[in-house]
Amino acid sequence: MIVFLVCTPVALCLSQTLKVDVNLVNIFATVKDQQGNFVTNLTKDDFRVYEDDEPQDVQIFERQDKVDSSIGLAMDTSGSMVDIIPFMTRGIREFTRALPKTDDYFVVSFGTTVRLVHTSSQPQRELEGALTKVRAYGTSSLYDGLLYSLERLERSDRPRKALIVFTDGDDNASNVSHSQVVQEVQSSAVLLYFIAIGSPVLVDSHTLEPLSDLSGGRTLYISKQEAVSPVMEQIRTELSQQYYLGYYVSKRPGFHRLRVEVPGRSLRVRAKTGYNTK
Repeated sequence: MIVFLVCTPVALCLSQTLKVDVNLVNIFATVKDQQGNFVTNLTKDDFRVYEDDEPQDVQIFERQDKVDSSIGLAMDTSGSMVDIIPFMTRGIREFTRALPKTDDYFVVSFGTTVRLVHTSSQPQRELEGALTKVRAYGTSSLYDGLLYSLERLERSDRPRKALIVFTDGDDNASNVSHSQVVQEVQSSAVLLYFIAIGSPVLVDSHTLEPLSDLSGGRTLYISKQEAVSPVMEQIRTELSQQYYLGYYVSKRPGFHRLRVEVPGRSLRVRAKTGYNTK
């Protein structure tokens, strides 16, 4: 809601409230140089943000280490993950222990059904106990798990929201469709990270990579010979090095393309590529 002052010809100003339907667009941008190092000394004036090729006035600017986070961790517990469970649970244990106290998180499993395993409001020892009971069996409801987790994150009042998903990308049991998940990713501000453990030929990269790229996150592949903890630390570090940019725009239904640039410098910027207004 925006308040305007309306003045009469005799200079009598009356406060008049006009309802203007505007949308706050949040963008989280990761910036690296040509050597792959994080660039952390940029200012608001260094960035250019375009929506549908039109330049936007960035009104909110923060470096991510000053922004509280809400993080979802989703585990694929279907039968195809039987060899992956120990790597996945170890990574989640170590990641949650290292999170700042100001961040909140939750852990979800999705196999035949979607189940909330743990929240940060519970003691850490309860998560340890729950993870020791995780078993791989049955079908995979990946899309159901993604939609549940995205919607839960969207209810958080923390500015930064990220979903880290351990999966091979297979779905054979969901009630929701791939297109519904795409629409939710487009309309949310959640950064989506997929971690695929094992042989890349067994991973449905055609499902995972477009979703993570759309959100401004990414898909990471690691073999079963590699430790999961360095990859989880890589994600945590990346989240802490991002820039938070926001601007207001009149609300218009449909999909809108986004582009974030740092002109005049040889830098690589990764951010969400668009959003959907319902």
